[in-house]
Amino acid sequence: MSYFTLTRRHVLMGLAATTALPNVTFAQSADPVPGGTLKISHSTRIATLNPLTLSGPAEYPCIDMLYSRLTRIGLDSQPHPDLAESWDASEDATEFTYHLREGVTFHDGSPLTADDVVATYEAILNPDIAASATSVLDMIESVEAVDDLTVRFTLSAPFADLPFSTAHANACIISRAALEGDLTALETQVNGTGPFKLETYDSARIVRLVKNEDYFVPGKPYLDAVEMMLFPDLAAETANFLSGTTDVMLTVQQADYERIAGSAGIDALRVPSGRYVNIVMRQDAEPWNDVRVRQALAKAVDRQLLVDIILEGLGRPAYDSIVAPEIQFATEKPVIEYDPEGARALLAEAGYPDGIDLTLVASDRPAIRSQTAIALQQTAAAAGFNLEIETMPHDTYLANVWMQGPFYIGYWGMQPTIDATYNLLLTSNASYEDSAWKNEEFDALIEAGRSTTDEAERARIYAEAQAMELADVPYIVPFFEDVLTASSTGTNAWEVAPISRYYYIENVWLEG
Repeated sequence: MSYFTLTRRHVLMGLAATTALPNVTFAQSADPVPGGTLKISHSTRIATLNPLTLSGPAEYPCIDMLYSRLTRIGLDSQPHPDLAESWDASEDATEFTYHLREGVTFHDGSPLTADDVVATYEAILNPDIAASATSVLDMIESVEAVDDLTVRFTLSAPFADLPFSTAHANACIISRAALEGDLTALETQVNGTGPFKLETYDSARIVRLVKNEDYFVPGKPYLDAVEMMLFPDLAAETANFLSGTTDVMLTVQQADYERIAGSAGIDALRVPSGRYVNIVMRQDAEPWNDVRVRQALAKAVDRQLLVDIILEGLGRPAYDSIVAPEIQFATEKPVIEYDPEGARALLAEAGYPDGIDLTLVASDRPAIRSQTAIALQQTAAAAGFNLEIETMPHDTYLANVWMQGPFYIGYWGMQPTIDATYNLLLTSNASYEDSAWKNEEFDALIEAGRSTTDEAERARIYAEAQAMELADVPYIVPFFEDVLTASSTGTNAWEVAPISRYYYIENVWLEG
């Protein structure tokens, strides 16, 4: 089956699914019970609720509850209907038509129309707005409202993955009225079409959402309210969860997983994923502008050791590609052995025969960043890398280091496609281009890959792109981390997707 045919299968699925959302049917011991307040703990501040620009791990579940998209990624990592009940495409995949559900309203009661979709995509594609979804949607040449419930996208080149891209976590549909107002208001004010409405926003303490009685899926959500509660102290977060003060621990640390999983009244969930830590080495300055230094650091990482001591075995080694094995067109990556002597030789060739002194910066949230930095300090020392580790509060890191610093620890979730993966970070115009790895040949490959619907040709193109990534080492990627979360046994239908930006909390219900 060709990849484009797969996309067309989802067209047919969309035609059949007029009310269903992108979820699987959960095994439940009883019928869902309406009511109650779900309390979810997390460890990072919710800095903004602006769906165009947010990127924090605790921000995504909030906008997933508050807003809707045209399509949504399901637990099967495929696009499913959301605001669009169906879509169809031209044979050459240069034109897509999305058919919206009837009767959908924003939280203020105003109707959703195709004009709101047009306004949203105009904002995403506006070069003056730093929209996170731009790079996976920039093939859109025009978007027009055919009528109140029909939207047509015309693309600059064939792109069979458009239903994946319209499901981008940041491609939430916003009303034209909100977009034509003060955009800074989106940081604290919400008028979405999602299953919950914003009641309280305290970025440093709690975000409280209440049931949207007019949600477009009949009978959902089951919950009366959801509270996202910030616990900056991880020990306090764990203690409150185990004592029953909270119902869900959004992210469980590897070191705590076995203890939490073995506790009475707890359901722990481990989801294999392409989530990863990456070591950012800005290549517009020394020493990282020399590929030999980057290759040397790659040899200085004991990947299996990091999986064992940081992930507690809850993950697998990765070999410096940000493309997870589960993503279509992923190639098998050669094993990079821990080779400190080989690393020293490369450093000597690069002009550092006596080793090199560097400062590696890590945010204190989540803890895996600083843990990776310290472990790397230990394994890289034998290779001649003398690393000083600087750990700082997450807000300080975001303001002063992220996408600016020369050498730091990044942290990213899995993307649904190889196009989205590379356009997040590595193409020259990527949404979060942070390494200054500007490679026109690589850019051309990614553009070519998204512009053909021939599966064999796409496989060839993306294999070449991955080989280029491996040869040039724009990042060190030591491992892929399993997504770890936990809920009380009285919390039913708590699920997360491997991409870990979609949560389906409208399905969750609490036993009395």
